[in-house]
Parts: sequence; C-alpha cells; structure tokens
Amino acid sequence: MIFNPEFSAQQQHTTSPIVTGGSVIALAYKGGVVVGVDTLCSYGSMADFKNVEKIAQVSKNTIYVSSGEFSDFQQVVRELAKIDRSALQYDDGVHPSPRDYGNYLARLSYKRRCKINPLYLQNVIAGFHNGERYLGLVDIYGTYLESNFVTTGFASYFCKAIISNYWNDNCTLDQAKQVIRECFKVLFCRDCRAHDVIQLAYVDEQGAHLEQPERVETKWDFSGFKNRANEKLHTQ
Repeated sequence: MIFNPEFSAQQQHTTSPIVTGGSVIALAYKGGVVVGVDTLCSYGSMADFKNVEKIAQVSKNTIYVSSGEFSDFQQVVRELAKIDRSALQYDDGVHPSPRDYGNYLARLSYKRRCKINPLYLQNVIAGFHNGERYLGLVDIYGTYLESNFVTTGFASYFCKAIISNYWNDNCTLDQAKQVIRECFKVLFCRDCRAHDVIQLAYVDEQGAHLEQPERVETKWDFSGFKNRANEKLHTQ
C-alpha cells in the first residue's frame, strides 16, 4: 500500500480539546435573556489566554456562546455567520430566528458526532424574536433543550443552588446580572479553570447588547488566610 500524506492528513480528527473555555451561565429575565462567561481560555491545565471574548453576536437578535474547545467555537461562529449573511443577501425581509439557529446547531452537532468527529462544545443560543425570549442548549451529541436558565461546565454543579435561591424568570435585568456575578464568584474560588474577569451580554426587543468585560469582586482577607494555621488554632 502506498502511503499518501495528503490523504492521511484529511483523516485526522480532534481526539481531545486543547484550548478550552469554562462555564457559561444564561438566565431568562422579564424582558429577555442574559448570558455570562469568563474571559479565560486554558491551554491544557495552564491558564494561558486571559482576555478572550467568547460571546458572539450572530444576528441582530441572537447571541451564541459555548464552553469547550475554542477552535470549534470559532468554526461554529463562522457557520452561523454564513446563514446570517445568506439571509441578508436574499434581501427579502426574511431572517432566521434564534430558534432556527438553535435547531441548525443541533443538527450540525449530531452530524459531526455521527462522523466520530464531534464539536467538543456545550453550546448556548440566546435570542428574542416576535416578543418571545429564547434560550437553548445543544451538547456535544446534538441533544437540544430549551429552558429558562442554562448552565454548562462546573457551573452545573456549583451554581444551581444559587440560581434556585436568588433567581426567577420574572426578575429584572440587573437582578439577573447580579445572580450571574455571584455564580462566577463561587466558580473563581472553586474551579481552577475559572477566571475573575467575566463578560455579560443580553438580548431584548431592541436586539443584542454585548458589554465590556468586568472583574467580579472577591474576598481573600479571611483570618484563616492571614493567620498561620496550626493544630492549636483548629482545636480552639
């Protein structure tokens, strides 16, 4: 058998994520949907890229964000941008809704999974269309869910209690943002792949709004941190 380097290169698939993003938290509120994600991309176990904006506006009323392999995220952004660009070129006034993007992403993820070359992503699509808010989740297998709140990564373990206690889907935008900030405080302290700089974005009837990254407030001046710990201290 003759070895063909070009053919061999075409058959190579990603077997594990390399540069990865962390948790995503998305909440519905009274007038739309707000999402939050930190700005860190880790190279393996190293916190390497700390100023990466991981929220993409794919249309006037749709935003997309994910946790997982960052290069796969970039590829999905390009695919979704093609759909939006094609709709603009037709110039017939018909544009895909946020749910259309969610359904397309579910089919794309399922196709890649069936080819044993999955998109290593937990995808979140948020939007507002015809007076209705939309929030969808698509996993690595193409499973598609719609909900009033979505968490991915370690936020699924550490943040659901916070969301359950302090959030409801009729809260204001500011209240929803504050819940997300509290969640990322916990993640920064408990998840070694989390960062204390986050970016928020929301979608309402006026369209998508991406905010500048901000640093969450954390507290490190506990007495146990400042004073030397020993057996006597812990037995008092």
